[in-house]
Amino acid sequence: MTEKIMDKPGGSSGSSDDYEHIIERGQARSIELENIEKGLTALWQVATKTQDEGDATHTPVMRTCVLNLIIYAEDEAGLEQATETAARLTWSYPCRVIVLVARKDRPADDITASISAHCQLPDPKGNKVCCEQITVEGSSQAVERMASVVLSLLVPDLPVVLWWPGDPTMEGEFFERILQTSDRLIVDSRRFKDPAKSFARLADLSEMRYRDVAFSDLNWARLTPWRRLIAQFFDAPTTMPYLQHIEKITVEYEAPNDETEPNFSEALLLVGWMGQQLGWKEAFSLQKEGINASLIVSANGKPLPIQLNGFNERKDEMGGITSIKIFGNLPEDARSATFSIELCDDYEHADVITDETGREPRRRMVSLEKRDETDLLGEDLAVIKHDRMYELALALAGKVAG
Repeated sequence: MTEKIMDKPGGSSGSSDDYEHIIERGQARSIELENIEKGLTALWQVATKTQDEGDATHTPVMRTCVLNLIIYAEDEAGLEQATETAARLTWSYPCRVIVLVARKDRPADDITASISAHCQLPDPKGNKVCCEQITVEGSSQAVERMASVVLSLLVPDLPVVLWWPGDPTMEGEFFERILQTSDRLIVDSRRFKDPAKSFARLADLSEMRYRDVAFSDLNWARLTPWRRLIAQFFDAPTTMPYLQHIEKITVEYEAPNDETEPNFSEALLLVGWMGQQLGWKEAFSLQKEGINASLIVSANGKPLPIQLNGFNERKDEMGGITSIKIFGNLPEDARSATFSIELCDDYEHADVITDETGREPRRRMVSLEKRDETDLLGEDLAVIKHDRMYELALALAGKVAG
């Protein structure tokens, strides 16, 4: 956990050493709410002074910021994870990070703050690139008041990204006030407790109430290699006709082996993507059967069954897809085929197979880059405007999920 330097009561005063420790040692400094901006100014003044004085023991510091990143956390573990992710993310996206922590065990009127800095190794010019993090902590009952604090700290004229790592309530004054100011909302549907309900709510917010806000999901980024491989199946003129004659789809995913509710969100989002590409309509919504589920969509006016099967093998990727099989049939040509992608035991490669009637199976092994949360966030932040393909996939996923 980050060590904190305490602010002196009644003001923002503090020694230069206090602020140097923030940059040189990564320490956080507690500060009064009304003195946050003053504290940040003092922090960078100390950094600039050290550079101007030509202190050979200190690497020159360059402050930079390309966006505002608001992160919501619910507890100490969430705060530590948010801080670690922000520190890594600022390598590629220097930003003002504002972490909002709503604690259930805090007094209702108690709000505190601290400032810290994320500094990277010197750039080619010998400068240490730094950006700031402001952490605002309070009770879960005080989030509306905390929203006012957060909004007052945004750097003007820069994009505002709201990253909500947990299961967003997506309702209430706090969420709506922050969302109204944001240019982008990033969620992770793998953490949704009720994916069907959350997908439907997200789709409604995206299509009806917050059209100016770009919505994105880390699960969409996780699906990037799967979507690319599925599309490649049908690049050839000989296999393209199968797209309009798919008879069945089976998706396997990692499910818990206890009483925890399984999360079908990644599989549903993949189905939503295929459906919006091929013009599918919702027919019979998701029917759960333990860790398995089934649904039926309307494809070209015909029912298309989709089966989601859960397995318990990879504990670090709950909800992650491990295989997909697409069964197609061309009765007029007396041809049928199975297109399958199966994750290998090392989870870093996939077996891609096309098995068509009258032909030898075509098989190839492909690498799947293993990416963590920071990598996925970086992919989402690279999309400046709306990802319309994702938003359409989200809309259909919400409908087929019921």
